[in-house]
Amino acid sequence: MFNILAENTPYIDLNTVTWIKDFFIVIISFFIFLWIICIIRVGKDIASRTNNILIQIVSIILVTIFSPLIWLPLYIIIRPVSYKKDNIPWREACALSMISCYNCWTFNPKEYECCIKCWERLRIRCKQCGEQYPHSYQYCNKCGAPNIEFDL
Repeated sequence: MFNILAENTPYIDLNTVTWIKDFFIVIISFFIFLWIICIIRVGKDIASRTNNILIQIVSIILVTIFSPLIWLPLYIIIRPVSYKKDNIPWREACALSMISCYNCWTFNPKEYECCIKCWERLRIRCKQCGEQYPHSYQYCNKCGAPNIEFDL
């Protein structure tokens, strides 16, 4: 009777146990790797968005302590909206009557003759009527002559 009981008991192979253990080690290693990548990415992102060292340190510490699953969605919601190096957004530039440089795409006030960043001329003179207009225009806004320097 003892032999029958021994035959019906489930047999767990030692290779199966080590395979399961190795599988969990790989999964845990993968999540630790993702955690470290999230910490590095949050550090780079917050450094590109603000100069405030305290906010940078707090963001990195919170991602480290609370894990990416908890803090990362909150960080995405509360982080600063714009980057430090952003120029004026397009809508604000239109509202402020600004034009973009065709060479470096920096926004400049319409009354400027040259770009404030690359010093390229912002306006060209019409060959027919002599009126000045921005490089981005295909035609002169006064006489309708085509802009020969315009690139599509």
